[in-house]
Amino acid sequence: MPAQQPQFSPKQVAVALSASESSVKRWCDRGAIPTIRTVGGHRRITLDGLQEFLRKTNRGLESPQALGLPLSQPRKSGMVPGGDDPDQQLFRNALAQGDEDTCRRVIWKRVRGGEVRSEVAGYLVTDAMHGFGQAWDCDQLDAYQERRGCDICIRLINELRGDLPPIADNAAVAIGGTPQGDPYQLPTALVELSLRESGWNAVSLGSNLPTDSFLQAILDYQPQLVWLSVSTIPDPAAFVVEQNRLAEHINDEISLLVGGRALTHELRPKLRYTAHCDGLRNLVDLASMIRPVSGR
Repeated sequence: MPAQQPQFSPKQVAVALSASESSVKRWCDRGAIPTIRTVGGHRRITLDGLQEFLRKTNRGLESPQALGLPLSQPRKSGMVPGGDDPDQQLFRNALAQGDEDTCRRVIWKRVRGGEVRSEVAGYLVTDAMHGFGQAWDCDQLDAYQERRGCDICIRLINELRGDLPPIADNAAVAIGGTPQGDPYQLPTALVELSLRESGWNAVSLGSNLPTDSFLQAILDYQPQLVWLSVSTIPDPAAFVVEQNRLAEHINDEISLLVGGRALTHELRPKLRYTAHCDGLRNLVDLASMIRPVSGR
């Protein structure tokens, strides 16, 4: 009969990880740490479950002796989970360390190799931000590292945007941003870059914008296309009301494209829009079908 695996309480694992007990319980409840329950309903973590968590998150035990385990090598600092592409790995780990020059070199190496600017930025930045989210959940990154990483990405996207050829005087106009309650700047900046690279006079209005600001911008810019990037929705019911109010005040000559991870299959049927975009490539393809041949 095989020997029974040792089982640890969240408190014991928290000490070994140098994390809070509440964080460990949260990871257990989210499924990040495989967990079993005792007859009394208490969480217990097996050695295999703990090792799986450490492997997936590139963590190490700060105090393995707290679990009766031998001392091990400390985990590597700055390792952020994500894609296997060496450029993705280099970019996201340099971003976590605040190494802007390395991030810039990775991006421009691929651009000078012939890749589309917006696709390079989307490929590297999206992977990095997903990895940052996982590292944040596991207490591997501090808040300042996430904020600093976002600022670096915005600067790099703006550099790519500034290197584009001038927009034609008769280019079709597109505007967009994120709705009120959504503070994420990177997705709408990537949309702006993608549309400008494909010939639109695209302007990102920024993040966390109330509906009335969108409506005023539509009056000011007279666009052919409006995009709404939605990464988080604090109040789904209020969002549905405001999004539909925006759609109702847009005339039939203006296309409303929506996208973002927060627009679930359950939510989308309640909304009014011209088309939903699954990603930047899908958005550019849809926009190319909408754009007038001669611009405005």
